[in-house]
Amino acid sequence: MFNFHTYQIDEVPCLLNVDIAHVEEVYPAPVRLSVGIHPWHVTNDWQKTFTLVRAMAMKDSVWAIGECGLDKVRGEALSVQTEAFKAHVALAEEVGKPMVIHCVRAYNEILSLREQLEKDCQQEGKQPQPWVIHGFRGKPQLAKQLMTKGFLLSFGHLYNVESLRFVFTSGHPFFLETDDLPLSVHQIYEQVAHHLCVDVSLLENLCDPRYRIFQNFS
Repeated sequence: MFNFHTYQIDEVPCLLNVDIAHVEEVYPAPVRLSVGIHPWHVTNDWQKTFTLVRAMAMKDSVWAIGECGLDKVRGEALSVQTEAFKAHVALAEEVGKPMVIHCVRAYNEILSLREQLEKDCQQEGKQPQPWVIHGFRGKPQLAKQLMTKGFLLSFGHLYNVESLRFVFTSGHPFFLETDDLPLSVHQIYEQVAHHLCVDVSLLENLCDPRYRIFQNFS
């Protein structure tokens, strides 16, 4: 069992999201981290704080870049968010680590950026790093579109049940998370197992990113 995206150290293995204000804190050795600038916190001078993100991204304890992304509802102008997001993409490729993505009403833009990355990587003869949409709540049609383009999805407390079932029956990997809610990830696993009509034990390995995108990390 693994909590893919959380703001608090869970009782099970987890990927702890590090807010930009806390990048210089010391975290317990077993805890694995993701680091980035949330689109809500992107400002016109985001480059200054991004230097801290870059420095931390090099650490072995950091397994992913993010949470970062695009949000058309809240935050700076989309053009500014996009500049910051592109910097995160380049960093993820540089350090060889997956991305945790926040996306609100900007899926066309995210898909376009992913397509461009794949073209660039193809020219360089390499595979792009995995992109994971965290807290996915979209409909099955969107889930299918994202999966076709190679995205992975992580589900939190709220989700479209039909999308969850579609992803599960497709055999496509997916992850589970608590995000910023004061919940145990066990509750999420039990809720998802109920909606899928399966035993929780079936999800324990299926939804563990250590077997999917973090295989090379110790």
